Amino acid sequence: REMWPGNYAPTACHYFIRLLSDKGILQRCYTQNIDSLEHAAGIPFDLLVAAHGNFDAAHVVDDNVGLASSYDVDITELQDALHDPGDEGWQELREYHGGLVKPKIVFFGEDLPERFFQLQKADLAKCDLLIVMGTSLQVSPFNTLLSLTPEHVPRLLINREAVGSCEELANGFNFDQFDSDCQDVFYQGDCDAGIESLAERLGWLTDLRKLVAMGRQEAEELQHSEKLPCHSAFTDECHETF
Repeated sequence: REMWPGNYAPTACHYFIRLLSDKGILQRCYTQNIDSLEHAAGIPFDLLVAAHGNFDAAHVVDDNVGLASSYDVDITELQDALHDPGDEGWQELREYHGGLVKPKIVFFGEDLPERFFQLQKADLAKCDLLIVMGTSLQVSPFNTLLSLTPEHVPRLLINREAVGSCEELANGFNFDQFDSDCQDVFYQGDCDAGIESLAERLGWLTDLRKLVAMGRQEAEELQHSEKLPCHSAFTDECHETF
């Protein structure tokens, strides 16, 4: 219950990715976030790869009555069960489905979703711009995505500090401004500030701010609803997103 999304809402970063989708130029969004904020921002499921899973789906994870671990459960059933303050709700759900139900998030030691491995090579081979935001690039195999881009593809890192250098990762970032072959650019600062600067240069700032305003209104409506809130406040962070 404590892990369930409810403290944050999509930021300008999430809505910029949504804007790329709306304009038909988003190949894919890869994220390690488990908070489902990409979905809340309106990014289509087929354009999203949640490498560590998220709260968009749920499944049965133990097997008391012969049900396979891949048995899926509607996430709203789990949400409603956790709405109860005690243990009765999730225990009734477990009894009903014959096993413990949890969101499809990846815990330490568990395999990443097959979708992550199925799409990455083709996606990165096709991209003509890679944007990396809010990340330490310390977690493998997620950080290996950086190495899959062709050499001619420009790459933009929007981050508070430079990470993922070519000295640390295969085909990592090279921010040497004196290297004529360098295709990498580093914006140092908060993700939202970097995205707004990029949107302004593209002539999209008005469109981006409209999406953010729409999201703020929706978040306020959710916060005052009777259901367990999915997203109710804003944060400056957008971690581990490609």
